[in-house]
Amino acid sequence: MDKGLKRDLQHEPEEVIITLDKERTFRLDLNAYFEIDMLYEDKQKTYHHVEADLLQMRPYAVRAFLWAGLLHEDPELTLEEVGKHIDIHNIQEYATVIYEIILGDQPETKPQEENKAKKK
Repeated sequence: MDKGLKRDLQHEPEEVIITLDKERTFRLDLNAYFEIDMLYEDKQKTYHHVEADLLQMRPYAVRAFLWAGLLHEDPELTLEEVGKHIDIHNIQEYATVIYEIILGDQPETKPQEENKAKKK
């Protein structure tokens, strides 16, 4: 294990209530990341490609992240159903919520640990 990072092995992914057709609980856990990976595997896009496209607010990426983060509570939900509720007026808001969750799930390092990791 990387000694430069403190890891919380009991970490629970953050959940956020969002409204599409109704209030839903959005959660990016390992299952959601897996779904994104599998969705674009044959197009040779990795999770990192899709995340980069999310930053650019590419519609497919926003829709994919929303869909994957909602499957835990509604396994029958489709990409098309999610896409019906995203438009030019709310795509930026959804992208921002998703990206804030991604950033919030990053492991934290203390300043001293960052310096030690750089020296090695």
